[in-house]
Amino acid sequence: MTIRENLIDRIIELSNIQAISSREERMIDYLKEVFKDTSYTVTVDNIGNITAYHPKQEEGKQKVLVFAHIDEIGIIVRKISEDGFIYIERMGGVTTTIMPGQHFEFDTPNGFVDGVIGVQGHHFMDQENKFSVYPIKKMYVDVCASSKQEVLDMGIDVGTMATFSQKCELINNKYLRGKAIDNRAAVGILVELALEMEKKNPDVNLIFAFPVQEEFNIRGLMPVIRKVKPDIAIGLDITCSCDTPDMDYNDVKMDGGPAIAYMNFHGGGTLAGVLPNMKLVKDFEETAKEMNIPLQKEISPGVITENAFGLFENEEGIKVGNLSIPTRYTHTPFEIASVGDIVQLYNLMHEMLLKRLKG
Repeated sequence: MTIRENLIDRIIELSNIQAISSREERMIDYLKEVFKDTSYTVTVDNIGNITAYHPKQEEGKQKVLVFAHIDEIGIIVRKISEDGFIYIERMGGVTTTIMPGQHFEFDTPNGFVDGVIGVQGHHFMDQENKFSVYPIKKMYVDVCASSKQEVLDMGIDVGTMATFSQKCELINNKYLRGKAIDNRAAVGILVELALEMEKKNPDVNLIFAFPVQEEFNIRGLMPVIRKVKPDIAIGLDITCSCDTPDMDYNDVKMDGGPAIAYMNFHGGGTLAGVLPNMKLVKDFEETAKEMNIPLQKEISPGVITENAFGLFENEEGIKVGNLSIPTRYTHTPFEIASVGDIVQLYNLMHEMLLKRLKG
């Protein structure tokens, strides 16, 4: 199989795993199985972060950490009414405007239970409600139960979590569409890179990490940063594609190649962001040019990634960079990313890790 075929199959498989923030066990088990028969040294910390150390670690070489978070967004049960309707809160930045009518899968001790967020019947809908969306506190999920006890018997209780039930699929042999493209597309790239790098001899001490809880608080990677103490940390994630009629903030687009962050920032309480190491940025840009890979420049207020908190952790700081896959309809059940962009990001990272990253 080609790397393109491997990435498509891998990402579809990863996307369809349910692993909401703080409940990433299925992804953890999957990755442990991936690395089971390799020569990597693999650790899992107390919150679930997976770290895989390349077998060729040498004293004195720069440490390069490459990471991609494994969790996804969803909802959590906050209340069950006596007549069997489930009231919820968001887990991560679920796009509220698209939630009515969407299907979710509740993860219960009895298996998955499917539910739909209720919407007022169109024929009886008040005029003012036809062009508005209920706030999250009024939204409810219908699992076709007639009482609270029936819901409890299904295995659903306060604290039970659910993710979108939409499955990932290949569209027109060019695009991947489904839930959790954020961030399973990047995880797929990282897995394939790790498996390929096992056979190679990078000129750095290479470490791959698969952190948890990014969608909830951005800080799941922090224990890994403090343990590994990398000199360079490169994050792989998605970014908003601004090529649809309602998205014109920047020039990042699908099929335009991967994106490299010049700045991301979130001021809504976190007041943090990433200003990357410019030598690292220039190395990526020069390598992309040599490989004829288009590399888009990304400025993204409203976006925040783990490197926002990680770059200050070492006594001398960490050189950080972020690369992204342009993605339409982020934080919905039908995110779309280009296979071409994904393959190009894989190829660029492969070249950088082998030939350009020397500290």
